[in-house]
Amino acid sequence: MSNAFTVAVLISAGRHPVSGAPRACRGDAVAMALGRRMAGDGVRVVHAGAAEEPSLQDYLALGAGTIEVLPLGNSGDAVAALASHLKSVDVILTGSNAESGAGSGLLPYALARALARPVVANVLEARVQKTAVEGWDVEIRQFLPKGQRRRIGCALPLVIAVHPLAPVQLKYAYARRVSGRIERFPETPAETCVVQPGWTVETASRRPIRLKARETKSGHARMQAAVVAEAKGGVVAFEGSTVDKAQVMLNYLREHRLVDF
Repeated sequence: MSNAFTVAVLISAGRHPVSGAPRACRGDAVAMALGRRMAGDGVRVVHAGAAEEPSLQDYLALGAGTIEVLPLGNSGDAVAALASHLKSVDVILTGSNAESGAGSGLLPYALARALARPVVANVLEARVQKTAVEGWDVEIRQFLPKGQRRRIGCALPLVIAVHPLAPVQLKYAYARRVSGRIERFPETPAETCVVQPGWTVETASRRPIRLKARETKSGHARMQAAVVAEAKGGVVAFEGSTVDKAQVMLNYLREHRLVDF
């Protein structure tokens, strides 16, 4: 499929949350499906990391004809390597976040900053169209809370973070897994990379339990609150000492039986 614009999708190494088995990251697989819808077989699929990563085979089975692998070497700076490799690409798609890590989800913003181009997050649909004045632009349908959606138009070049609920179909085919290929690119010269401190991997800490007052609303009232923005009420303590303000908070916790002292 011949296009006057170029589209690239970034993929990462996924892991099953229970078994830890290598697999395609669903968010990146959804982004790749959206990229194929935009550019067909002309979409470029890029991975920064090791070419021996076993999860790349799943991306081949999901439709990536060729995966371009960029070795990171000792610098470990994926943003610098990707920015150098994709500086001429018009549309770069990524998933909203990887499958683990507290800092996951920063890559599209860091890459957009390195390339000095805008980034659009929570994208459900994207379609590149030709305009009479500016050449090419992208029509985007964006996810918003409470079931709302928004259509916006953006000029190229652009970085897009795809929402995991984007309406695409993921079709796995073993024949594509066998016929696809992984293309290794030479390592980016050290002088073009910004050396980053070493990454450390640690187990995720348990999330704190959020204190929330029990609701006594009817089912109809709760359904309306889910789709209509409303004021939550409450008390704002502007006056008084810190002890007075703490007493207001303690009274609220006791009133809703969130503490027992």
